[in-house]
Formats: sequence, structure tokens, C-alpha cells
Amino acid sequence: MNLTIRWQSAQPVQDALAKQRSLTADESKALADASQKDYIITVVGFRAPNRRSRNGDIDSSDSNDQDRDRDTKASNDALRSRFIDAARLVPKGKSPIYAEDVQFEGPNGASEMRFLFPRSKEISADDKEVVFSFESQGIKFEHKFRLSDMNYQGKLAL
Repeated sequence: MNLTIRWQSAQPVQDALAKQRSLTADESKALADASQKDYIITVVGFRAPNRRSRNGDIDSSDSNDQDRDRDTKASNDALRSRFIDAARLVPKGKSPIYAEDVQFEGPNGASEMRFLFPRSKEISADDKEVVFSFESQGIKFEHKFRLSDMNYQGKLAL
């Protein structure tokens, strides 16, 4: 699996996404509002494990849209409860910061996951680096963010 892990609450990332028109005006405003409260780390390209039917076959039912929407919501709720405790930010030399929420975009689970970490746990340039770590049921990945590389317009952009 090829993943892109980005610090989405950082202002230059928000600006780039707006410039690409990857976000609608409403999505941009919601992201900006959420970024005031949380550090947001986005994982792009993640493919959730396939859902299986009762007999073990991959579920590709011919159900109607309402059934699919209900199944997708149930699948996302199950992933959310499983993944919310699987992600953490670890500033160098400090205690981990655990996600307070995880949001999914994409079909059947998550081609994009947004992890929200409370800004009440402050990260400063003195921390030098922060590791985003994810581990759940045999799936593990991490990414190190060097804070010296994350300055924007003279200040740390998280």
C-alpha cells in the first residue's frame, strides 16, 4: 500500500488544497474551523480490509442504495471505533497525544482518513520532531515530521 501522510491542519497544506480546488468552499471552512481546535493528520491511500459476508465471501451484494449507505455507515462506525485508539502523535521526549476522532472519506471504509488530535496538548518547535504512529490488527505505519521543516511565514505551521 502506498500512503501519503500529511499534516492537513497546517496552513500551507490548506492553501495548497484550496488552490488545487480539492476542497469545496464549505469543506475549506470546516477544515479551517477544525484546525483551530485540533491537529489534523490525513492518511491518503489507505484501503480498509474487505468486508466479508457470513459465508466468508467478499460482500458485493446487489442491495439498493439505502442498504449500501447503511452498510457503509456501519462499516465506518466499526472502523472508527477500531482506529481511534490506533493512532497517536508522539512529540520527541513527550507523552503521546491520542486521537479524539477519526473521519473517513471514500468508498467502503477509507481511501482517506483524518485523525484529529487535541491542540490542548501543545506541540512547539522545541520538540524538534513529531512521529505520527498507527498500529491496528497487524497494520502498522508511521511518519516522522521534522518541525524545522514546518515553518511557514516565520512560524511553526501545525
